[in-house]
This record gives sequence, C-alpha cells and structure tokens, in this order.
Amino acid sequence: MKRKFDDDFAMAEVINQAYKVKSTFDPNRRYSYIFYFDDDITALLESKKVYEKVLDRNPEAKVVMVGGEGLLATAYKVMRVALKVRGKKKLLSKLRKETEAQRLARVAIALGIPEEKIIILDSGTNTTENLQEMSWLAKQQPSLVISTQRLGMIFKQSAGYQCNSHPATFGMTRFVYDIYCVEQTAEETARWYNFQAAGNRRVALHGFAALSKRFDVYHNKFLTRPFEPEFEVKEAADYLAKRFLIKQRLTGFKGIFAKLQYIPIIWDIFWNAEKHIEDEEKAIKRHKF
Repeated sequence: MKRKFDDDFAMAEVINQAYKVKSTFDPNRRYSYIFYFDDDITALLESKKVYEKVLDRNPEAKVVMVGGEGLLATAYKVMRVALKVRGKKKLLSKLRKETEAQRLARVAIALGIPEEKIIILDSGTNTTENLQEMSWLAKQQPSLVISTQRLGMIFKQSAGYQCNSHPATFGMTRFVYDIYCVEQTAEETARWYNFQAAGNRRVALHGFAALSKRFDVYHNKFLTRPFEPEFEVKEAADYLAKRFLIKQRLTGFKGIFAKLQYIPIIWDIFWNAEKHIEDEEKAIKRHKF
C-alpha cells in the first residue's frame, strides 16, 4: 500500500509542478489590499515576510480573508460529532462554526495581525462570487493575492478570464493584482490542519486528480486553460483521475463510486479530530508574526 501511495504522490508532483504559478509580488509596489484566497491556512502561515513588506510600503493596507463554507464545513461537523461522542468537551469548545474566511481571520489574529486591519468576505459560494466581492472591494486599486501553490493557477486563470477579460459578463470590475504563491511539494500539502491528510492523505490526491480536468471542462467558460499539457502531465492526470474521483463531478456508476470514496475520508476525520486541532495550534505557535 505504501508503494502505491508513493506512486500516487509522484504523479501528483508532476501535476503540482506543471501548474506552478510564478509569483509577481513586487516589494516596492504600494498595495492597498492583501487578499488571502485559500481554503488553507498555509498561505497565511507562510507569508509573514511578505505581509511585513507590504505594510512597510503602506501601513494602511487592509488584509482581506476570502471564502465561504466550502467542504471544510462538512469536516467540522464530523469532528464535532466525534468529539462529542468521545466526551472531549475541552477540545469541542475549540471548534467554532466558521466560514473559511472567518477561520483565516481567527488564525491571522492569533498570529499577530491586528483585528482592525482585517476584512472578511465570506458570502461567496464559488470562485465567481468570491471574485465579484474581491474586485468590487479593491475598485482597481493595486492588490496582492496570496495563495498556496495548489490553488494559485486556478485563481490566476479565473481572475484573468472573469475579472479582466469579461468583467461585464460576470458582474465584476477590473482587478489589478499581483500574486504571491507559497510553494509546496504535493506531499507537503497533506497536513491535518487543512484536512488534506485525511483518508491517508487521499484528500490531497483527489485535488490533484481533478486539477487538469478542471481547466479542460471550464476552458473559455469560467477560466482559460494555461497551456496545453505535455504528455507526462496528461499521463499523470489520467492515472490519478482513474483512482481519485471525488472532485470530478461524475455521474452514473462512477458518480456512485466517487461518493463511496468519501467513506474512508470521513472515517479518518472522525477518529482523528484531535489531530486537526493539535496540528493547527502547533502551526500557529511556530509562525507567530
């Protein structure tokens, strides 16, 4: 089994490197907003120096957390049930019902970012609605978007197509931004604090399995395909897509099988709820601003 998962992550790394976004952050530019666009607190944890450089240039810059409920809400529900059943009242009290943006804000405050600098945008239910909120808040003022590597290309291609090529179609205004991506290997994404480690790290693999297909399905609809994948990337994407189905929006028999793949993930979250809380607390202590 370990050998198979080694192969899986080797394929995931091919995809991870192919869709890597080059950061355009300019430390000499005066940004009005820092947007954290992520369902993963890694981007926040690993951007201390960038945050400080932005504030050096513009002490009035606002820090904006973006994200609605998403799949994390389901994970938290499972964790609350697990801790309640096991009588872990102290740990249960640490679990709050919060959106992705609210969680980012909570962690940001724990890291040392002043609460008064934080703006929460959490009414969006998808990437388009998040981009609408972001673009209208920024109003074409220079902004910096901070994301993890696994989500950076999705943001870049979506913002380019929706905000800057077809703003009227999507109810947006032009979004003037640079991007800073926190680089990670595929295996480094699999942490308990972001739930990517759940199901013996299957959550991370499901994400990489669907990435290439997402660009194909939504090309010239919600984003543009960044490039025509080389053979090695297609081979890796096909390999993972056959094994990890959850995020591929499948129907019929494959759709049923995809739903069954949630079982080991939910089971793992149920029995390891404590790991999420412990991993988040340790990460915050290590990355204090």
